[in-house]
Amino acid sequence: MKITDFIFLLFLCSTLFIYYLLPAKTRWFSLLLFSVVFFSTWGIEYLPLILLLVLLVWLVGIILERLSERDNPYPESKQHNRKKRRIILLLTVGIIIILLVYTKLQYYAFSSLKICMTVSDSVRYIRKILYHIPLFRYFVSRGDGAGAAGLDILFYKALKIENAELFPDNAISGQSVFHGWIVPLGFSYYTLSLVGYLADIYWRKEKAEKNYFKLLLFTIYFPKILEGPISKYRFFSSQLLDDHKFDYGQICFGLQRMIWGYFKKCIIADRLALFVNEVFGNPFEHFGSDFFIAAILGAVQLYCDFSGCMDIGLGISECFGIRLEENFNRPFSSRTVAEFWRRWHITLGIWFKDYVYMPISASPKLIELTKQIRKRFGKRTGKIFSTTIPLLIVWILTGLWHGSGFNYLLWGLYWGALIILSLVFDPEIKKLTKYFKINTNTSFFILFQKTRTFILFVISRFITLPKTLDVTWYAFKQIFTNFSPGRIIDGNLLNLGIDGPRFMVVFLAIAFLGCISHYQGKGIQIRKWVAVKPLPIRWLIYYGIIIAVLLFGAYGPGYTASAFVYMAY
Repeated sequence: MKITDFIFLLFLCSTLFIYYLLPAKTRWFSLLLFSVVFFSTWGIEYLPLILLLVLLVWLVGIILERLSERDNPYPESKQHNRKKRRIILLLTVGIIIILLVYTKLQYYAFSSLKICMTVSDSVRYIRKILYHIPLFRYFVSRGDGAGAAGLDILFYKALKIENAELFPDNAISGQSVFHGWIVPLGFSYYTLSLVGYLADIYWRKEKAEKNYFKLLLFTIYFPKILEGPISKYRFFSSQLLDDHKFDYGQICFGLQRMIWGYFKKCIIADRLALFVNEVFGNPFEHFGSDFFIAAILGAVQLYCDFSGCMDIGLGISECFGIRLEENFNRPFSSRTVAEFWRRWHITLGIWFKDYVYMPISASPKLIELTKQIRKRFGKRTGKIFSTTIPLLIVWILTGLWHGSGFNYLLWGLYWGALIILSLVFDPEIKKLTKYFKINTNTSFFILFQKTRTFILFVISRFITLPKTLDVTWYAFKQIFTNFSPGRIIDGNLLNLGIDGPRFMVVFLAIAFLGCISHYQGKGIQIRKWVAVKPLPIRWLIYYGIIIAVLLFGAYGPGYTASAFVYMAY
């Protein structure tokens, strides 16, 4: 059940009606049932895995808390107890990480296998050629029949596949049957939340949840299971259990947020996806200007897709009286790369800061090594070292979290290098700015900084959009050697998935989005501004956006439904 389907809206109306109809004490359990139903619509075969995973985390959380509460006056016993808690935590987190890594690597593994099978096809073709050479005729098979598929059969047997049709020829370019069978819904998001939950109990920042079903609800709460946010238990769990009274204004605000999310997803993101997928899906048929425009539009598409899903999820949750964490704060208004990542996927950045960056920075070994470097090479070198190592590890892990393959590793290194370089050379940059008497607070300079940050983000899209580094290199080469600027104005781009009228609709929608973002930057709360308007104006705005979504979005001509981009991460 996709949240962009009409049946989901019926499901949501039913859940809201039942939720507010039930007594306050049982409402949290109704949310759990709704979440299980929603999760099951994506594949009920995934349900046992999530139930067992939450059971494991629940039991380990209780064990860690009980071990930490034991009073023992002997230092040796305290140290032994601490080691025991650490071992239990590391083993449990290790199991969770292994499952997460498996889901990340399985598509990459099957893609590699498909490449091997392509090599097998090449060997078969060579056999056919050699068969027609008299000298080799008696040493090779004819290239057909059982002998011709020898390597293929080995691959199939390795996977225990009896029917070759289960592994389609186009598996490398899309979702294979294995990819759909292996990956549970939202696995990348709630595994991080569960790891954070256990770490907080270990550090005594969190009390273990004694009720298994309440922890399960925190894990699979349906408005946030698709793409997050990555919540902390101590900040979010209490909201799930609170007595939320029916509030008409609150439900209106939630529906407003949902409509805005559908606007960004259906009108902008899904329309732009047609163009972007056409260019990067058939890279060797396009020129440099095509890649240039597609990368820019791809950056806007990713933002509208991801933030649109967040708006829908936050709006749904607001209808229940529950506030989810914000995951975006106008990221394209960022002046620096570091600021961009404080505004984009906020909860992921907080998670890596709290559970990766800070523990590494505070580790005794790194502190001791930093002291030695400071004594030998100076304070600045020591400070750079103590900052660079944790940042580098964080961005390598961030890249691998987003996807498997060398392109995602390079993507993580790209962002890590930009942030590290900006920190390392910050004193020199300030000196140059002062020397050349550059006023960094002028509108022109601020615009320059925002444009620079956006361009750096567009470059990062070149690394991940093409799926392989070969296509990335080809796209860059085309931009610098075969740009063909005439294609931008001669109408050829209008034949790549979106025609002229629909391009105009998308650009008007992007302009409208930019205006809203501009006024939000000035501190104007758009939803409250609309709420105080007279009834005719208020409903004119509501119906205008709804009709726009129906006409130009999901129900517009030529629309092709697409999954949310970050659901694959």
